[in-house]
Amino acid sequence: MRVSLLGPWLLSLLLFTTGPALADNTADEADIAFELGNDAYSHGNYTEALRSYFTSYRLVPNRNVLFNIARCFEALGKFNEAYRYYNDLLVEDLPTEDADEVSRSLERLRPKVALVRVTTNPKGADVFVDRTDLGSRGRSPQTLALTPGRHKVLVRKDGYRPTESIVTVTKGREVPLDLDMGLITGIVEITGTPEGAELRDSPTGPVLGRIPAKLRLSPGQRVLHVRAPGHAPGQYVLDVPAEGTLPLSVTLSAQTRPSGRVVVTSNHDGATVRVDGRPAGFTPTVVTLQEGEHVLEVESRDVRPVRQKVTVIPDKEVRVHATLRYEPPPVRAASKSLLSVDEAPASTTVLTPEELRAFGWRTLAEALAGVRGFFLTDDRTYTYLGVRGFSPPGDLNTRILILWDGHAMNDVWAGQGYAAHDLSVDLEEVERIEVVRGPGSALYGTGAFFGVINVVPRESLGLDRRLEITGSVGAMGSTRVHATTSWEDPDRSVLFSLAGMKARGADTTLLGNPGPIVTGLDGEQAGTGSLRVRLGHLSLVAQLHGRKKDVPTAPYGTVVGAQGTRVQDVRGFAEAKYERALSERVSLSLRGAVDLSRYEGHWNYGDDTLQANTDSGAAEWLTSEARLLVGLFETHRLTFGVEGQTQLRVAQKSVGPSVEGTLETRRRSLLSVYALDEWRLHPRLSLSLGLRVDKYTDLDSLPLTPRLAVIGRPYDKGLTKLVIGRAFRAPNVYELFYQDNFLTQRPAESLVPETITTFEVEHSHDLTNDLRLTVAGYHNRISQLVTLITEAAPTPRCGTQGSPTQCLVFTNNSGATFAWGAEAGLHWQPGRWLLVDLSYSYVRLANAAQEVVQAAPAHLASGRFLLPVGNGDMRIATQATYQSARVDGLPGADSGEALLLGFGVSGDYGRLRYFAGVNNLLDTRYALLVSEDLSSGPVPQYGRTFNLQLTGSF
Repeated sequence: MRVSLLGPWLLSLLLFTTGPALADNTADEADIAFELGNDAYSHGNYTEALRSYFTSYRLVPNRNVLFNIARCFEALGKFNEAYRYYNDLLVEDLPTEDADEVSRSLERLRPKVALVRVTTNPKGADVFVDRTDLGSRGRSPQTLALTPGRHKVLVRKDGYRPTESIVTVTKGREVPLDLDMGLITGIVEITGTPEGAELRDSPTGPVLGRIPAKLRLSPGQRVLHVRAPGHAPGQYVLDVPAEGTLPLSVTLSAQTRPSGRVVVTSNHDGATVRVDGRPAGFTPTVVTLQEGEHVLEVESRDVRPVRQKVTVIPDKEVRVHATLRYEPPPVRAASKSLLSVDEAPASTTVLTPEELRAFGWRTLAEALAGVRGFFLTDDRTYTYLGVRGFSPPGDLNTRILILWDGHAMNDVWAGQGYAAHDLSVDLEEVERIEVVRGPGSALYGTGAFFGVINVVPRESLGLDRRLEITGSVGAMGSTRVHATTSWEDPDRSVLFSLAGMKARGADTTLLGNPGPIVTGLDGEQAGTGSLRVRLGHLSLVAQLHGRKKDVPTAPYGTVVGAQGTRVQDVRGFAEAKYERALSERVSLSLRGAVDLSRYEGHWNYGDDTLQANTDSGAAEWLTSEARLLVGLFETHRLTFGVEGQTQLRVAQKSVGPSVEGTLETRRRSLLSVYALDEWRLHPRLSLSLGLRVDKYTDLDSLPLTPRLAVIGRPYDKGLTKLVIGRAFRAPNVYELFYQDNFLTQRPAESLVPETITTFEVEHSHDLTNDLRLTVAGYHNRISQLVTLITEAAPTPRCGTQGSPTQCLVFTNNSGATFAWGAEAGLHWQPGRWLLVDLSYSYVRLANAAQEVVQAAPAHLASGRFLLPVGNGDMRIATQATYQSARVDGLPGADSGEALLLGFGVSGDYGRLRYFAGVNNLLDTRYALLVSEDLSSGPVPQYGRTFNLQLTGSF
């Protein structure tokens, strides 16, 4: 490899002849760079030659280019760098002539450089000089050329202690440096019986020692196999500490029966294997067991564990393959006991804690916006949930029962179900959200009309964390703070949290097009305090929440843009619950609670002189429930329940310039009994029959609400649910007795409960273990629907002031309203952080009021996508929803048609969790037509907004 001034041109011929032919653009570019380097070298421009040679080497690595790089450094007088590149060439498989040339070059440089020869025990350690952040100089053994003087040489290798040494080098000499790296180990002190039992790290591995023993092992998790003649072998899972000592007591039982082997494999390598509740290794593994039946469990992170019985045959080998797959958490709301989504006697969706954190939803309404069959309406006073085509304007979510860990949050004054910041400041305390479609009155009574939503909070922050603080900023001047502290041990836990939020709201609100423009008046404030205590079988929950919202939409004929039009809500409760298994087949649940609700609405009327009017409602009530679950046998269980409610106080006022006084109300009491009979008639067929009777002291009717659910598996990958049920909603105090100060609305005084009968069929087909296709169809028949109508005035209690020409009153519709709908969904989720969820819903209403039809989109489509980045510590989430026009023939954005896209990035960094997201990314502008009572024009929905959040746990 002799090179003179003509050397670079000669080596350029070798560049593509010593390796494989590369007839592509990269090879051409490397060849050009090499020729430019040769030209610069021939003219003595060694710096420019280096630049070209380095470019050529990055494109196509070649040992001849390295030789030229070394010669350039030598020509520039940079002998240390030249020596390093010549030395690197020696590890190449060089022809004899080329190797001799490199050796001569190294000998020529030796008098000009200071050398250190680094060797390590063991070999292959990364070698650093002076600092580790400058990168490794190679792996030992390694000869380094350094500047004369003192240097620190550091060596690193996984599993060994980092070692370093100070060395002094002089020009023209080579200093040997031999570093011994100690193996990092931990000690396992093993005692037990029988003495002399063999210890191995695999069933067929070498004997590491015999009991009693002190084993020095590398740190980390491993399985220790123990054998002794006449005893059943054992497997012990160890987590060996680095530089520490782990005591282990071993007891092998005498082997009275012959044994066999179980070979356990899984679609997830490294999954934990347990046999009869004891750790037995990691998949794939071989476990030796006594003959007979054993319980085998295989579990891994991000997937649901597999538990099955296995029968061991003497001197035989049994093979078990565990297919682990992700499944959503179980649900309680469908039957008041934990069941899997497939076993739940209703169409059910669970929003998991991973989804809540990754999508950054702040309110229950935001979380439900992408759930199949749900849509939202925001009139800037409250957020309303629409389900399967039904969301009458201003109904206050009275036909959806919202639970907080099984506790009903709908109040007894107006039946209101809170869904946004009127429920809680945020969802930081929430573990999961259970969505149960269809009638739920068979278990819950009034209000469970179209569905039941159970918000399940977490019980603690975890064993190793005591404090969590969240801060958030967002669009429209939104700020939010949430602090939680908790303490937990196996039998007790305490969690206390405080949260607050404040938002300026939209700067302007355009009511209709054309229409008035309101400046400001959209602010919102909310605060939440909650406490959860668990003491064995007893749990205590208390929560108090308040919210104030300015209203810019001029509802109820108030002055557009007038200051002071706002609503205030307070909702609180305290509940004690006792749950205990009395025997293997019988369990008991007792609960008692006290609730309160407060509402104030402030309205400004008048032309030149504003007239203030205030509506208010206040209530306190007690509830109690006793529930007994009896398992008659393995495939049949019965649930019996008794529930009572007493309203301590229900009061409402309407205060105006000329009228002030408490409106008429009547306190009511309620006694209910219910039963749920669940049968597994066949491994492929289950039956659930529920029935509830509610007796109200102030109602003549006796609501009787049944629900029948048939769950079948017609084939291995198919699941079919047929649900027939009935639900009711009792008229509330507001509907029965409210009368405004202007005497334009009179009390109804007499209403009967409205009812719904639902027929629903849902079929799911598993395309793969992780991909499910679902189709559903339903039919609803609604009778005695309570609506607000206009009648002629004056009447004895309406129209005596100012002689109004009309009077509003709540009444029961005489006819029936019908709904037919179809839904489809595709769900793929192989793990916690990887999700694709697509859904479509269609509904058609018949014999419905115009305002009901105008409030619902016929077509809904939604897609949710969640993707982990790297090892899953960072996630990307996207949600897209489309809703068709809600009002046919209404032009432009006021029709309600919209495509909404949200995007978020979240992740974990140590004890920090972050989220950054954008809602309505496309800045879609649309407005919703609401009742004339609620707004003076179509209400514009918010455009593009952002949210930034950071959470720290300590």
